[in-house]
Amino acid sequence: MQRIPNLVATGVLTATMAAAATIEEMDSNGDSMVTFDELLAVMPGLSEDRFRLVDTDEDGIIDADELANAREKGLLPAT
Repeated sequence: MQRIPNLVATGVLTATMAAAATIEEMDSNGDSMVTFDELLAVMPGLSEDRFRLVDTDEDGIIDADELANAREKGLLPAT
């Protein structure tokens, strides 16, 4: 089983990340989905590996369900 490190423990959690509360706040083009580049804009410390962990269906975008799931697992900050 793969261990998922806590963002706080790895030092990736920043004030900027905490401010990005919703898909709407992260979604710069308004398509209700967040790409790596859009998420990186609000979470500059985000790695591609972390994004891939959040993108559970591996389609290259984060939707509202994946965002909620990632927050529950501690992969992204909760609001």
